[in-house]
Amino acid sequence: MNQNNPIEERKVYFSAEGMHINARNLSYARDKKFLNLVNSIAEDDKERGKIWRLHVFLWAFINGLKLEGDLIECGVYRGFCSSVACNYTNFHNINKKLFLFDTWDGIPVDQIDQKEQEIEKYFDIINDENYQTNDVKNFLKVEERFKYFPNAEIIKGRVPEVFKNIRVPNKISFLHLDMNNSIAEIGALEVLFEEMVPGSICLLDDFGMAVAFNQMKAELDWFTNKGYYICESPTSQGIIVKV
Repeated sequence: MNQNNPIEERKVYFSAEGMHINARNLSYARDKKFLNLVNSIAEDDKERGKIWRLHVFLWAFINGLKLEGDLIECGVYRGFCSSVACNYTNFHNINKKLFLFDTWDGIPVDQIDQKEQEIEKYFDIINDENYQTNDVKNFLKVEERFKYFPNAEIIKGRVPEVFKNIRVPNKISFLHLDMNNSIAEIGALEVLFEEMVPGSICLLDDFGMAVAFNQMKAELDWFTNKGYYICESPTSQGIIVKV
């Protein structure tokens, strides 16, 4: 080993999702169970490229299993992150519920709060490519990925209005928001954040993305007004620990 530079012999380069990172340990890459699940569940390079983001998600998910309450994800798409987490933790054997909310019809037009032309074009692409032509396939994929988890409840509906139709848990141990707009996510926070138990983690999936700048500002204001400071991860996730 080079005594002047002890990391010289173990250089690692990571590149995915807009991150280009050198000289990190990537401890999650030593977890064979995690890697095997990612490789077996991921269906394309886009899902495989989420591995660092998924590592953060799994950390917050596992933390939620140690606390009172149930887990909630708003904005599920094809259920990749939650399905890996459920398989990793043998969630079917745990006395908790995971609530999975999505429209599976794309982002409602009146919830696209970004007004800049390029941003609007970006959300049009998201809806066209990911939902409007594949919404049924996406929903069926979620049903397939969670068919062995009877304690995972798949709920189709628009957030936050859908919360009026179900009994929202009065104790929440993990909250993941990935709806690509501030209107739905602030609406979810208004209903769900107070129900989060101390020590639980709220993940804002899009918080650090440049295309989500207005979304970030709205959520930053919301949490700042409540006395919280958001940790922005290089993976783009915003991390808040409920106190």
